[in-house]
Amino acid sequence: MDNSQQGTDADNRATKAESYNTHCLVDSESRFRNTMRQAPVGITILRGPDFFVEMANDTYLSIINKPEEEFVNKPLFVSLPEVRTSIEDILNNVIKTGIAYHGNEFEVTIRRFGKPEQCYFNFVYQPLVEETGEISGIFVVATEVTQQVLAKHRLERSENQFRTLVTQSQFAKAIVKGPEFVISIANEAMLKSLWGRQLHEVAGQRLFDVFPELEDQNLGKILRNAYQTGKLYRDSEASMIIAGANGPTEHYVDFQYAPIVETDDEVSGIMISLNDVTEKVRFRKQISEAAERLSLATDGTQLATWDLDLNTKHIIYSGRLATIFGFEETATLTHKQMRDLVHPEDRRAVVEKAFEIALQTGTYYYEARIVHPDQTIHWIRTQGKILYDEHHRPHRMLGTMMDITDRKEDELALKISEDKYRTLADELESQVQLRTKELTIANSELVKTNMELAQFAYVASHDLQEPLRKIQTFATRILETENENLSPRGQDYFQRMQASSTRMQQLIVDLLAFSRANAVEKHFEETDLNDVLHNVKEQLGDLIHQANAEIISDELPVWHIIEYQFEQLFTNLIANAIKFTKTDTNPVIIIRSGHISGELIALNGAEANRTYQYLSFSDNGIGFEPQFKDRIFQVFQRLHNRSTYEGTGIGLAICKKIVENHKGLIDAIGKPGLGSTFIIYLPL
Repeated sequence: MDNSQQGTDADNRATKAESYNTHCLVDSESRFRNTMRQAPVGITILRGPDFFVEMANDTYLSIINKPEEEFVNKPLFVSLPEVRTSIEDILNNVIKTGIAYHGNEFEVTIRRFGKPEQCYFNFVYQPLVEETGEISGIFVVATEVTQQVLAKHRLERSENQFRTLVTQSQFAKAIVKGPEFVISIANEAMLKSLWGRQLHEVAGQRLFDVFPELEDQNLGKILRNAYQTGKLYRDSEASMIIAGANGPTEHYVDFQYAPIVETDDEVSGIMISLNDVTEKVRFRKQISEAAERLSLATDGTQLATWDLDLNTKHIIYSGRLATIFGFEETATLTHKQMRDLVHPEDRRAVVEKAFEIALQTGTYYYEARIVHPDQTIHWIRTQGKILYDEHHRPHRMLGTMMDITDRKEDELALKISEDKYRTLADELESQVQLRTKELTIANSELVKTNMELAQFAYVASHDLQEPLRKIQTFATRILETENENLSPRGQDYFQRMQASSTRMQQLIVDLLAFSRANAVEKHFEETDLNDVLHNVKEQLGDLIHQANAEIISDELPVWHIIEYQFEQLFTNLIANAIKFTKTDTNPVIIIRSGHISGELIALNGAEANRTYQYLSFSDNGIGFEPQFKDRIFQVFQRLHNRSTYEGTGIGLAICKKIVENHKGLIDAIGKPGLGSTFIIYLPL
C-alpha cells in the first residue's frame, strides 16, 4: 500500500471518529435536556445581556403559568415584565461578577391565571462560564415556597395575637417553656401584683430559679404534673407563698395550668393563669371571726347573728341560728336551706316581700313562721341592714334573728277570750318584767365585762412595751458590737426585727390612744384652743422642722372640751397633714374657726335648727378620692401601703372617737393632688 492510500484511510478514520463524537455529544445533550425537563424543580437557562430564554423545563413553565412557545426563545422581561424591577439588578450583577446568587424566600409578584400574585421562591442564579472564561448566561434553579412562607406568617401572626391576649389580660398570666419552666412571657398583672418583678428580671430565667420557694409548694408540684401529663389543672383559693422585697408573702389564688400542645402532640410549655383573691379570703376570715365575737357578745340575749353576701348568697352565722331552725348548733346550713324552711304561706308574702323592701330602703325586717325538721311550727323575727360597696350597690346584709314563738303563741292565746286575756296579760307582764330584769342584768354584766376587757387591754399593752424596748435595745447593741461578725443576711434579719418591733410599739401606742379616747372618765373644762395648738406645736417641733412645715392659724376660740383629748386630736391631724405631703413640696397647714348653721352641714346627725362652732384643718398634701371619706375614719383602714406611708391606720379613728365624745361631727373633704380639709363641728 502506497503512502497516498494510507493517508486516505487515516482521513476516513478521523472523519468517522469525529462523526461518532458529534453523535455522542448530541445524544448526551438530548438526554441532559430531557432530564432537566422532568426535574421536580424549576429550571431555565438565560443567555446574553437581554437574558434570552434558551430553555425552560415543565416545572418552571408551570410556576410562571406560561406555555413553552410564549416563553422560550424570547427575552425574559418580554415574557415576564412584572419581575423586572425585582430581579434585573441581581441578574446583571451575576453576569458582571460571575458570583452565584442564592435567594431564600424571595418575594416577587408574578402574573398568573390572569391576575398578579405575590409569590415566594428559593432559587439559585448560577453563571454559565465558557471555555474562554466568558460568562455567556445564567443557569436558574427555582423552587416555589409560597405556601410554606404564608403558613409561617400565619403562625407568627397567631403567636403574636396569642402573646397580645396574654399581655393585655386583666388576670395574671405567664407562659413557661420546656421541662425547666423557662419564663417566656408574663403580663403586668403577674409581674406587679404577684411576682413583684420587672419583665427583664425574669424573662429567659427558670421559674424555680427566680422563685425557689415555689418548688416544694403544692402549686409547684401541680405545675410539674400538668407538664408531664398534658392535663389542664385548675383550683380555687389555693395558698401560694412568694418571696418579695418585704419577705415571704402568702397569697390566695384561683389558678389554671393549661398545657401548650404542639402539632406533634408534645407538651412544649404551660400557660399559667392566676387570679389573686387574697383580700376576699382574708375578708371572709375576718367576717367569720367578727361573727364569732358577736356571737359571744349575744349569747346572753338569745339572739343569733348572720352575715349574707348578696352576690354569692354565702352566709356566715352564729351557732344559735342553727338551733333556732331546729338543728344542732354545729349544723351547716345554706341560705337556700334556711329559705326553704320558711312556712310556704309566709315565704313569698312575708320573707321575699321584706327582701324587696330592704333593697329599696336598706332595712330588713319580718316576722314569719318556720317548719322544724320534726314538723313543728315556730315563729322567728329577723332584723337586718344592707351594706353598700363603693359604687353604692348592695353588697352585704348583716342582721340578727330571734325565736319569738313564745310571744306569738301568747298573742294568739290573747284572742281566745276576754277573761283569758286578763290572766295571760298578767302572766305576760310578769314574763316581760322577768326578761327585762334578765336583760338588765345581762347588759350590766356586758358593760362590766367590756370595762374589764378595756382595763386588761390597757395593762397588757403597757406590759408589752417593756419586752419590745428590750428587743430594740439588744438588737441595737448586737448591730453595734457584733456587726462585723454577722453575715449580710444576719444583719438584714436584725434590721427587720428592729423595724417590726418599732411598728409594734407604734401600734400599741395608737391602741392605747384609741382606748383612752373611749375612756368613761370625761372631764370637760373651758380651754383656750390657742394654748392647745401651742403645746402640740412644741411636741411636734422636730417633725415640723424636718418637714419645713408652715402652720397658719386664726385666733382660735375658747371651747368647753376635754383638753388632753383635743391635744390628741390636733396632734393626729397635723401629723397626718405633714406625713401625707407631696414630693418636693413643703407642707402648709391652715387652721380656721367660726360658726355655721346646721342647715349648711351636709352630714348625717346635723340638726338644722342648731348652730355649730367649727374648726377646720386644710393642707396642700396628696389628698384622697371623695368616695373614701368615710373609710378613712375606720380603725386599721389605710388608702396607701405601709412602704409608701408609715402608720397603723388608727389615727383618724381616734379623731372621730374624740369628736363623738364631744357630741360633735367630723367631715373630710379631699381631692387627689390638691390636698385635704378636715372639719370638726361641735354644737353650741
